[in-house]
Amino acid sequence: MPRSRRLGRSRFTLVLLILASLTILTLDYRDSGPVKGAQRAVGTIFSPFRAAGEWVGRPIGDAWNGIFGYGDLEDENRRLRDEIDELRGRDLEERAAREEVDELRDMLDLRDASDIEMVVAEVISGGLTSFETTIEINRGSGDGIREGMAVRTPAGLVGQVERVEGGRARVRLITDPEFAGVGVKLVEARDVGFATGGGPDGTLVVEEGITLATPVEKGDVVVTSGYDRSNYPGGIPVGTVYSVGRTADLTEQTLVIEPSADLEGLGFVAVLLCDQDCG
Repeated sequence: MPRSRRLGRSRFTLVLLILASLTILTLDYRDSGPVKGAQRAVGTIFSPFRAAGEWVGRPIGDAWNGIFGYGDLEDENRRLRDEIDELRGRDLEERAAREEVDELRDMLDLRDASDIEMVVAEVISGGLTSFETTIEINRGSGDGIREGMAVRTPAGLVGQVERVEGGRARVRLITDPEFAGVGVKLVEARDVGFATGGGPDGTLVVEEGITLATPVEKGDVVVTSGYDRSNYPGGIPVGTVYSVGRTADLTEQTLVIEPSADLEGLGFVAVLLCDQDCG
């Protein structure tokens, strides 16, 4: 086909499109119904292209918002982390308070159920040096406490008062090698021995009083013997047998006792207000 004829057709087509556009614009201005149908048809034809454009453009918009909204997200995350840390701290404080209340309630129940008068005291510090197994309590001579008095918890024997001041006292724990010792009794066998502090391993040792003929097994319960005129009333739990051996001369058994009271987690203790007349 000659080139001039093709150019003529192109110009004719372009003129028709321009005239059609002007006609549609005119009729649209007059709110013509047929034109609206044509517009809907055109919209239907081009809607896939519009949707594709939105699908392509959406990630770009999201990325843009992500870049410029990143600081706000960081601030919000930091605020939420702070709130979580605060709630966790409050929960731990409440749990610790509940445990302390329960421990104090147990001590008061022990005092009310005992025939021996006692004073409930709070432990305010641990040992004075790394070589001593002692605790300090917030009760002293003004509360009727004197040296030599026994100290316990509901779980068992803790130690003995060794120094008293006006509003505080020092207690040496039963596991300290410097502890003066206590008469003990095997609940099952009924034999009586004498226990002293076992030292750094946190135990007591019985090296006299238990004969070779006495049946002793690991786990047997040991309580205070309650000798006449003793500072320790009979029947206070001391611990359980951890191991059994023999003395060097093979004449008696030796026992290692694991304390029943948790000596490393003391919060409150009870001081028995009796001395030389608790047996």
